[in-house]
Amino acid sequence: MSRREDEAGMILVNVLMFVAIAAGLVLLLISREEIALDRALRTREAARALSVVRGGELSAVVALRRDMVAGPNEDNLTEPWAKLSESGAPIEGGTFDLAIADAEGRFNLNALRAGDAGAVILFQTIAKDVGLSPEDVVKAVTYIRLYGPLTDVRPIRLAGFEPEAAARLEQLVTALPGNTTINLNAATPDMLRVLFRDPLAASRLAEIRQRNGKLTLKDLSDLSLSLPWGTSFRSGTFWVRTRATIGGTSQQAAVLIQRVLRPDGKIAVGVVERWRGASVPPEAPEFVAPR
Repeated sequence: MSRREDEAGMILVNVLMFVAIAAGLVLLLISREEIALDRALRTREAARALSVVRGGELSAVVALRRDMVAGPNEDNLTEPWAKLSESGAPIEGGTFDLAIADAEGRFNLNALRAGDAGAVILFQTIAKDVGLSPEDVVKAVTYIRLYGPLTDVRPIRLAGFEPEAAARLEQLVTALPGNTTINLNAATPDMLRVLFRDPLAASRLAEIRQRNGKLTLKDLSDLSLSLPWGTSFRSGTFWVRTRATIGGTSQQAAVLIQRVLRPDGKIAVGVVERWRGASVPPEAPEFVAPR
């Protein structure tokens, strides 16, 4: 092979090498652009999903405000606000879920901060029912007074309880802002049993509530029962949990909505606590599975 042919071969090899490098660079640029486009798409989907989530919260605020005007003396599952829940509702490009629940069906741990004797006695009753010792009660009260007000029940485990007893306690207590009562229309059967200290009476009340959708003072008097300390038939705090899924992106949040009647007679309703994603507390209502 002549020198000229050798040089021509080397030139061809160099050209092919440059072509291969250029092709690799082009593929890399295309890949990076696809990643950037995918990231931009997901960001846009996340922003849309978050807007839907906030819209769901706003619809709950409006419904709860309307309910306080229409029925200020009671809150139960027969009322319109309780019908807001959605499961897999279709929206543009995805689905929407909403769960709403009365937040005042449990004992509010923050009631222990004021040192009220009634609150302490009720907590002692709850603690005994779930297997906590008197020493555990002292630990809990001390922890709440030192580190409260709580916004989540889970930190109470730092008081040093046995995990099993702490898990049972978390089914009967909550951590809400302000002073709250226990709404008998939202209390679980176990909570009713603790409050009335009579399993048979609690079971009868649960049956009546299941049948009628609510309990009244007459239901209690018919069973020769009186309203326990710290209880009522109305609430001022509600859980709203929302989730929006658009494309491959999902946004989830839980909020506490509180409503109060101000001294000037006006109703104030708004979000007082907010959690997103994995930080959602265990007391927040679960989404209903699609039928």
